[in-house]
Amino acid sequence: MMVEPGHLLRATALAAALLAMPWPAPAGAAGLREGFQAALALSPGLRALEAQRGVVTARQAVADALLPAAPSVGLAYRGDNATQNRGFREYEGSVAVPVWLPGAGTAQRGSADAQGQRLAANLARQRLLLAGEVRDAYWTWSAAVAERDATQARLTAALALERDLSRQVSAGQVARADLLLARADARDAETTLRDRSAAVLEAVATFRTLTGLAPTAQPPEPDRSASAPQGDDPRLLAARAAAMLGRAEANLARVRDRPDPELALSLRQERNSVAEAYGTRIQVGIRIPFAHGPAVRERIALAEADITAAEAEVTQLDRALALARERTRTRLVAAQDIARGSEARHTALAERAGLVVRAWRGGELPLVELVRARAALAEADAARRRARAELGRAFSQLNQVAGVEP
Repeated sequence: MMVEPGHLLRATALAAALLAMPWPAPAGAAGLREGFQAALALSPGLRALEAQRGVVTARQAVADALLPAAPSVGLAYRGDNATQNRGFREYEGSVAVPVWLPGAGTAQRGSADAQGQRLAANLARQRLLLAGEVRDAYWTWSAAVAERDATQARLTAALALERDLSRQVSAGQVARADLLLARADARDAETTLRDRSAAVLEAVATFRTLTGLAPTAQPPEPDRSASAPQGDDPRLLAARAAAMLGRAEANLARVRDRPDPELALSLRQERNSVAEAYGTRIQVGIRIPFAHGPAVRERIALAEADITAAEAEVTQLDRALALARERTRTRLVAAQDIARGSEARHTALAERAGLVVRAWRGGELPLVELVRARAALAEADAARRRARAELGRAFSQLNQVAGVEP
């Protein structure tokens, strides 16, 4: 019984090409920590927040200034040139200087400082959100690699069996049906490998979009959740900073409830006719605007609405984070149990597969039993590799919920 040499050659060449593919590990590969640091430099959200530092600094400078706004200068001229032309002339120059309302500078400085604290809290929260995205992308890639590597191992074993049976069929030692069964199993492994390889490439693309780097395997994160103070979680700090800013804005609205008063100084030179000499007059005045009650109440109401929303968010976040920490630790324990169980299952199926191989070679079992045993072993191998990746993800999720960066 002859084997189709061309078909076998093409199948072997395809499998060899798949196994020899340069899986993505270019220069600039990064683990979780390096990927997170690279993502920080690329994040448009973080860059936009960083740009707000200049705004906060400028507002603090305005609050610390001697005057709330710039002075103004006025010039005026009046004469009877176009009418009677008796020599009436009047020249006037004035300076108006705005002054702070009592307590307004301090209130505005408090508002600017609260804006700075909210910005710092939002930056920390954005960093943590980005850390979650990088962690998820990294462990998705790790799980995809685990699936691909398990399929590679299955394909290697399937190709070795196919080559062995091909030689035996050529020597007339086994039936061609056995070769066809082994060939079908090898082709199935090749197809699965193509699918797993595509998943790896997609996961690499996701990680690279975030970090600009390709992922590389590293040990899982250690559990650092116990060292993270729960009250310092960036998400809670951001909500508290929003409430603090609302209170500062409400105070500013109460204190600065009208436009700034102005001190004015004017100097006027005038004469009534050509025969008269110019006389000089000095005028000092003050302009005090009145408060507009509805506008002030509107500003205070808006600030108080922000305070209420922020305080409600603090309460909700505190409760949600406590529950999330509990669920995440439960998932970690489950992931550890699954990893141990999958390792034990793989060990048992590997021993069984060895026994089936010896029984098949001794003619005690048909080939289909060997194929089934190897398929079960390949599935167990994929499960244990996947369980390792999920255990690493569980540790990362525990740190993420605790507000700890990679």
